[in-house]
Amino acid sequence: MKDYSRRSVLDEEMCFHVMSRVVQRRFLIDEKGMEEMRRILRTQAAFAGLDVITFCFLKNHFHILLHIDPLRAREEVTDGELVSRFRALYGGKRSPSLGVDAETLETLLAKNSPRAAELRRKLLARMGDLSVFMRELKTRFTFWYNKHYKTVGTFWAERYRRVFVEPGSAALRTVAAYIDLNAVRAGLADSPGEYRFCGLGEALGGGEKSAYDWLMRRKKGRGRWELVDHDVFGEYVAHVKRLTAILKAEKAGLNRLKKTGTVGGNSGLKEAGWGEGYGAKGGAVGSASWVERLCEIGGMLGFLRKRRPIALNASVDEPIYAARRWHAGD
Repeated sequence: MKDYSRRSVLDEEMCFHVMSRVVQRRFLIDEKGMEEMRRILRTQAAFAGLDVITFCFLKNHFHILLHIDPLRAREEVTDGELVSRFRALYGGKRSPSLGVDAETLETLLAKNSPRAAELRRKLLARMGDLSVFMRELKTRFTFWYNKHYKTVGTFWAERYRRVFVEPGSAALRTVAAYIDLNAVRAGLADSPGEYRFCGLGEALGGGEKSAYDWLMRRKKGRGRWELVDHDVFGEYVAHVKRLTAILKAEKAGLNRLKKTGTVGGNSGLKEAGWGEGYGAKGGAVGSASWVERLCEIGGMLGFLRKRRPIALNASVDEPIYAARRWHAGD
């Protein structure tokens, strides 16, 4: 019998597309804020044991694509790894909530004292958990913004939105492209490579490229993955370049279509395997069997309904399915 329990799903390796908007949808995140947001994202992910596949920061909202293995992030952490993660977040400073710095933590763990066990428990409780990660990420940025700009109050309009994305699937590559193309859709850059506040722009500008390997990893077993034997990053760049050309062509023809009232049939982006909405609003995207499994436990996850997966109009090697429909105003 299949295990459809909520716990079994939340303990699995999973990818998430998460997003959040600024209060009142105001354009408050300037370039200095985006730099700080990127710094906080990297340090928070290193602490929590999560993999940032890609991201995009805009003036009034952000998108992040994460890979999370809760068991690896929490249960397979040595004392040395715990100190390393602590140092990634706090540097040489003391944790205000725990009252220790990295050196003190390392000393206590070496002594294996009751205090060390309590510190380990509290630290691990903050790792490998999407809700905790997002709360700390957004709270840290709010503190920075209020201090830097001498303001007070909330910064974010909402908790956050999430979409479950199947690891090692065509859907994962498609959602990554959806995120990297945000700046192009918003008219902020001619291509993602020219926008330094998205994952692809950062990578092409000399940053780390290995995170994109997750787009093409294939699972062999619990905690065991393998890479296909070709240039994953180069193929992804070429894929996004094709989508960018299609997007720019469609944007150029949009006014003409509006004036003539012409409906142009299937979108070229959809034909290329990139949907305008499901990467952000589909609840869960992936293969039919994977999405069906999440729909089976939809009530437990809070937003997915018990229904058959919805086939999307995406001409890719692996058909992509979504867990629910959405409306243009969502």
